[in-house]
Amino acid sequence: MTASSRPRLCLLPGLDGTGRLYAPLVASLAQAGDIEVLAYDSGQFQGYSALADAIESALLRRNDDVVLVAESFAGPLGVLLAHRHPGRVRALVMAASFVRAPLFLSRVAAALVERLPAVAPPLFVLERLLTGGGLPPPLRAEFEAIVASVPLPVLRQRAVAALRVDVSRELAALEMPVLYLQARHDRLIWPHAGRDVLRLARHARHAVVDAPHFLFQMAPVPAAAEIGRLLDGLRDDACV
Repeated sequence: MTASSRPRLCLLPGLDGTGRLYAPLVASLAQAGDIEVLAYDSGQFQGYSALADAIESALLRRNDDVVLVAESFAGPLGVLLAHRHPGRVRALVMAASFVRAPLFLSRVAAALVERLPAVAPPLFVLERLLTGGGLPPPLRAEFEAIVASVPLPVLRQRAVAALRVDVSRELAALEMPVLYLQARHDRLIWPHAGRDVLRLARHARHAVVDAPHFLFQMAPVPAAAEIGRLLDGLRDDACV
């Protein structure tokens, strides 16, 4: 597989939808070829099916194969897109993500989130939960700017959608390789979510990265190395 024939890496952002926190991963994937962040509208709520509809044109506008890289909230979105376009999507990467019930009491949690007052948690609480603390200053500034710019109702509705989603059937139908990256110190998405993916997917590989939930932000180099191994496997398959 030549550089020009490598699949395009399409990065699907997490809950915020901006893709602005992907800079560390993009830098670490500099040798991987063509990379595109498929951001979605942060100003309005769109459920998973509507999000898939909205970004399909960006996915399909060029005549090339793609590898979808889906972070956290975007995992089910990646599954839907791969299921809709098996001829275009060569592989799917899911990082610190899920296909259903990311929490043990997801349905209860969804009902609670809907009823809670529209007040954002303190930033230091969010940072501790998502990064374990120690977020580099440039990323912290970006994170704070994103939290301030994305409407809280949008974040809440997307969180509820994530807690209620179930794309297990779509995942089980996929024929392409699936790489699941588990964050070893994830305080948000527990290991059972990764076991679900491995049990349901036909061609899944699992790798543990020594990182908190913000895996791509806090450990971009080992994450990029695992994605590189996936791309190498696709290249070897193409040469057979």
